[in-house]
Amino acid sequence: MYRFEGVLYGLVRCPCGFVYVDPRPDPDSIGRMYDDPGYYLSGYTLGVETRGYFERKDELIAHYETVARDLARETGAPGDLLELGSAGGFFLEGARRAGFRVRGVEISPQAAESSRRDLGLDVHSGLLENAPFEPRTFDVAYADNVLEHTTAPEGVLRKLLDLLRPGGHLVVIVPTYVNSPYFRLMLLLQRLLPKRFLGEPLLKILKFVPDGDSGAPYHLLEFDRRTVVALLRRAGFEIVHVQASLPLPAHLFEVASPGLRVRILRGVFRALDFGMRAGILPGARTRVLARRPAAASRAA
Repeated sequence: MYRFEGVLYGLVRCPCGFVYVDPRPDPDSIGRMYDDPGYYLSGYTLGVETRGYFERKDELIAHYETVARDLARETGAPGDLLELGSAGGFFLEGARRAGFRVRGVEISPQAAESSRRDLGLDVHSGLLENAPFEPRTFDVAYADNVLEHTTAPEGVLRKLLDLLRPGGHLVVIVPTYVNSPYFRLMLLLQRLLPKRFLGEPLLKILKFVPDGDSGAPYHLLEFDRRTVVALLRRAGFEIVHVQASLPLPAHLFEVASPGLRVRILRGVFRALDFGMRAGILPGARTRVLARRPAAASRAA
């Protein structure tokens, strides 16, 4: 499935429901993956966007300000917010504009430095367990497409639990497409896929590239709804709300004058996204709003 520095990586599905990369990259290899400038051009967006992360700075900050205002309504009010995996700080800046007091943690030294230099944000460069935060410091923790990059996700969630005040909220967003019936069905029927109709960009997003090489193994784990909810509960969180959705590929939805093929594919994606958000279909992406119990420091 993946290739990095000449090493091939496959995927294994455990009876418990997790999908994981095999072999697991060592810590030095993981560090080098995120030091690669190409990560923020394609790996960060998984090919769904046509432009790189840093190219979309103003657009993303404006979008994230709207997201953060919605989050404040969900959680009651803006407060102290920690983002795990804050990248270049665009979500933090959007949240700050929405009234939150923000801090971040980012493993990429270049991205952390960019957020400090260009946006004046308070971002720790390194791992969460080494960040200088006191317990019960935050009202909200935000982890958007982060857990799948970690080697010990339950430990990460327990640390976030300790950093939240009682009654504080956690947002976790994870991709669930690779650990989904859609992907497994297409693996079985890949010879029958209408590859010319789907087109090369969409095949890459769906991880059906011609040479079987979908880039570096950034996602060490792949969740589904059941596994991410179970993991959060084991870490001590209460589940408030779960919603599934489908990322919409920019190369299909940014076309000014779409032809018949693009209109058909847009319709398919919109129908799937509607079914996922309505809870009718399994999601390709899952968002969970969870909460630290108000009456105890850790759930049993």
